[in-house]
Amino acid sequence: MTQVQLSDAEWEFIESYLPIGRFGPYPERLRQQFEGVIWGFRTGGQWREMPAEFGAWLTVHNRFRQWRDAGVFQALLEGLITEADRRDEVDLSLVSIDSTTVRAHQDAAGMHLSPDVLTALEKAASLGRSRGGQTSKIHLAGDRRCRPLVLLLTAGQAADSSQFIPVLNQMRVRLPVGRPRTRPDAVAGDKAYSSRANRAHLRKCRIRAVIPEKKDQLANRKKKGSQGGRPLDFDAELCKERNTVERLINKMKAWRGIATRYDKSPDSYLAGLHLRASMIWLKDLTRATH
Repeated sequence: MTQVQLSDAEWEFIESYLPIGRFGPYPERLRQQFEGVIWGFRTGGQWREMPAEFGAWLTVHNRFRQWRDAGVFQALLEGLITEADRRDEVDLSLVSIDSTTVRAHQDAAGMHLSPDVLTALEKAASLGRSRGGQTSKIHLAGDRRCRPLVLLLTAGQAADSSQFIPVLNQMRVRLPVGRPRTRPDAVAGDKAYSSRANRAHLRKCRIRAVIPEKKDQLANRKKKGSQGGRPLDFDAELCKERNTVERLINKMKAWRGIATRYDKSPDSYLAGLHLRASMIWLKDLTRATH
């Protein structure tokens, strides 16, 4: 017997986000189908190998695609963050940003096409090439309590620094009333994010930068003397808390379907990322109610 994926309290929250048509009978076995989707990303198993308890694998797969196209998984994540903020459990005093590379399985990368067409398809599919083969990169931001706030998918060779501002621009902690919260008090990152553009963006938004300076940048500034500007304000103790985003990456990759990309479609893989992130929030919220 396959282990149950959701508790009753978790399903009660999820069910309200599943689209139901206005006409016709109520779809049967929605909970089992949703748990089947979780099983797929948690184990990394093929759809055809799905245990019978979740229903016909083709039905579960079709249901997943419907939910993906309807934006259910992203809406679920946003709803969970909103609920957590309503309970005053979202800590934006320090947001940490990092990225992780994910190897693309041959099922996701196995295309035999001309080089030009293949390059265009890889770009559209957020796949990049490296010594290890084809890869994708997940750029993410987490709050101070090790929960995901933003997830961005790019090709594996995308530089971390270039995605710093896009990740921050996607941060939306929606409130029941009023404008969403978009600006944390401080943002932490490693030296890869140390650039003039990133620091200027944080100053413009009045966000404290907790990013160490690169050695070459420090040397160049000292070489210029008084024209090099003042030393950067860097809190080394606060920077130690950047490990929250590294622990968050470990949580995300605890699901085999996230640690390795099996989906050809970037939309399907991103839906899996939103699902995994939602389950992290959901576990925290339901644990707090007991």
